This record gives sequence, C-alpha cells and structure tokens, in this order.
Amino acid sequence: MRIKGYGAGQGGQSGPGRDRAANFRASHSVGERIRGRVLRREPSGLYWVQVGNDELLARLEVQTEPGDQLMFVVRALTPEILLQALQGDGPQDDLPGLVQRFRAAREAFETRAEPLLSVLSRIPPVPSQRQESFGIALGGDAEAQRLHANTQSLLLQINETLASGRGAVALYLPWLLPGLRRQEIVRKQTAAGFTEASLSGHGAGCGGLELRLLSRPGQCSLRLLAEHPDQTGALQVELAGLVREALGVEAEFLGVARLAPPAGAGVLGELLGDTPLWASGGLNTRV
Repeated sequence: MRIKGYGAGQGGQSGPGRDRAANFRASHSVGERIRGRVLRREPSGLYWVQVGNDELLARLEVQTEPGDQLMFVVRALTPEILLQALQGDGPQDDLPGLVQRFRAAREAFETRAEPLLSVLSRIPPVPSQRQESFGIALGGDAEAQRLHANTQSLLLQINETLASGRGAVALYLPWLLPGLRRQEIVRKQTAAGFTEASLSGHGAGCGGLELRLLSRPGQCSLRLLAEHPDQTGALQVELAGLVREALGVEAEFLGVARLAPPAGAGVLGELLGDTPLWASGGLNTRV
C-alpha cells in the first residue's frame, strides 16, 4: 500500500514528500521495527499516521481509531518504501526482525575480526584449510568468538523460522571468501536435483556483488553480478579454485554482469518472499 508523498512515482519532483522519503530512508533500515500512532481519519478514508517525526497519509486495512498504536516493520526502502504492520507489538522472532538482528551482529563481528579475516585472505582457496585456520584464529580472540557465536545463534533462529516448507537454509561462512564483507548465503535444493546457492557480499574494488551457483555431482555453473564487473578477475579465479577443491569439478562461468542499483541488499531478503512471514498477519503499507 502506498503512503502519499513517498511513492516511486514522484519522478524528479521536489517537495515535502520527497524530503520525507529521503529522511525516512536515511534514518531507517530494512527489518527495523517502528511504532506509529493513528492521528486522524480523512473523509476519503485515508488515515494520518505519525511515525517518528513524520506524519504519513495512508490507507489502513485494519480496524483502527485515532490514538491507536501500530507496530510496523520496514520491509523495503527501494524502489518504494514498504511497511508491514504487526498486531500489537508483534512476535520477537519474526523473520524480518531476525534478519535485521543478524546483519547488526555480523557488522559487529566483521568490525572486530577485520585483522583476522585479512590474514585468511592470504590462504589458498582450499575450504578445509581456510575453515581450520579460521577456527584457530577465532580461538585466540574471545570477543570475536563471542560475536561470531551470536551471528550463528541468530542464523539458527532464522532457519527454525524457515523450517515449515521453505526448503532453504541461511548460512554465514566468513572464512569461505574472507576478502568479502557483509556475506550472506542461502542454499536450497531444486526440483531438478541441483543444489542452488546464492551469495551476496561486498568486496574491495568490485563493490556489491551477488553469486548464483548451481551444482550436482560432476557439474557446477556460476553466474556473478557485481557493481564493477571489470574488477572481479581475482574473485573469479578464487571462486574457480574453491569449486575445484570442494566439488572436484571445473566451474562453468555463465557470465559476469553489472549488479543493478536496487539490488545488493543481501540474499537473505529473498527469504522474505513476496509475502513476508509475519506470524501476526497485519496490513501492508507501501510508502
């Protein structure tokens, strides 16, 4: 549902709506919970809702009265701002909230473990060697170990939330490609018998990137998208080495393309689907 003044249809126009949209995007993140208060109802049936310092004109699909408090979760910020309302305060283990908490925990870990990960980047692309070296290095830094354990605990909760019928597993393996930051992996099985792995991250030089891998015994294909495709040569060599060591096959590269500007938010966002897994239902609000 669209909130007046925040939609993508504003074009190049300037005005209060554009300013509010820019302010909202600058001060909020995907997965964040924000509380709104219903201010008043217009004759048109739309409601004015106060979210933070902003007053938004919205169509609400729930029974509500002026003064009611609504809890929203930020579903997307681009190309449109999309909010999902929870009933009451909503559950603490909803999927978007868990993804947000994981990303915050990952940021804290990667900041602490930057020296450790930089050293790992010098190890040849042999998964077993990198994983072993990562475990040894992590054991020497109690704080990094604690922060990493927090990321894995949140991933466990994400995967438990996905358990019913999603057929996907979320992973965080910072040792696999230690030169990348903000890594996210989603792995699932396809009907054709392939293992499909999607990885997103950010690398020096190539910027934001996404990797799509399909594999089955004796076969593996890769497709890479990056903000700067011409800077991915070293990464392609590294990926080929990892596939060779882990799967015993030569990877078939299907091409390197430019990552579109709206993309790059992380592949965990794909788990939310077109209809997020809100345990409480609620309303959709497109800003």
